[in-house]
Amino acid sequence: MGGAHDSCGAVLTLTAGAGGVDAQDWAEMLLRMYRRWAEGHPSGYRVTLTERTEGEEAGIKSAALTIDGPYAYGHLKAERGTHRLPRLSP
Repeated sequence: MGGAHDSCGAVLTLTAGAGGVDAQDWAEMLLRMYRRWAEGHPSGYRVTLTERTEGEEAGIKSAALTIDGPYAYGHLKAERGTHRLPRLSP
């Protein structure tokens, strides 16, 4: 972690993609996962939910977390892009 901003805090934004209720439910699962990771981190990160838009039936359309603590950005900078939950039909 030698980047210029690695020692800073981070803002994490989650947005449900195409897929309706399933995508919104998946986005909420990811939000919960990232919050639990940050709150349980040995560095004692402080987590603030700065924005949350609920889905129509379940889950979230979008959310933003501010994670403050040493090297929060350094740990999270690789967490970008699309996280998919493929579903297989029976």
